[in-house]
Amino acid sequence: KKLEEEDALGKNAEQKQCGNVIWVPRTESVDEGSVIHFGGGCTIAPKDVDVIIFCSGYDYNFPFINEKSNLDFQCVPGERRVSPLYEQLWHAKHTNLAFIGLPHSDVPFPLFELQAEAIAAQLFRDNSSADPIPASVSERTEEALVDKEKGGPDGARVQDTHFLGRHQWDYCRLMAKRGGVYDEEVENYIATNKAIYDSAGTERKALFPGGPDTYRSTRYKRHNSNQSFEIVSSKIEETTAVSF
Repeated sequence: KKLEEEDALGKNAEQKQCGNVIWVPRTESVDEGSVIHFGGGCTIAPKDVDVIIFCSGYDYNFPFINEKSNLDFQCVPGERRVSPLYEQLWHAKHTNLAFIGLPHSDVPFPLFELQAEAIAAQLFRDNSSADPIPASVSERTEEALVDKEKGGPDGARVQDTHFLGRHQWDYCRLMAKRGGVYDEEVENYIATNKAIYDSAGTERKALFPGGPDTYRSTRYKRHNSNQSFEIVSSKIEETTAVSF
């Protein structure tokens, strides 16, 4: 598995080019003379390089929460995680404080909407269908600590604490239940989102990194009632009305 991951990351990959974008294997070294050397037998060795940009993602930042806020709150630069949070949304000790949109690698806006439904239901407590979050502060805090330390749903690293990926669908169901809106219609909606997400992911992974994002031009027609869709136009698949 490790070798497969290394190949996927480019250690043993060959250099490829699309327009003015060159995809090269993993960087091995940078000389004092500003020469960059890549692995995998890559013959490209750029000289006189002025700037190297590390595309390492982003950090969360909440400048309005500081030492004067008198709040147990951690958002350490470089860790890409916020804590202590219950179910990646509510502050574990103060559930009237919630953070919408922290999870990443997901379909964002439907997830945000379900998080908002959950917050409203738990805050106003006017929906008898909503599954309540635990009233015990210690229980919420303990689960928040476990979530903070395990390194995301796949237990990879602390920077993946808010990563969802394939786990986003169960998280959406959880939020819908916390919001008291989970029913057959919502389940069909979530399942159809997953079907389209998986289809778009297949198209995207076949593309050259840094090349044209042609998959973004694909247009879908949803059929929520049977959790399916049609591709009505695509620059990748020159077919029309392909059902899934």
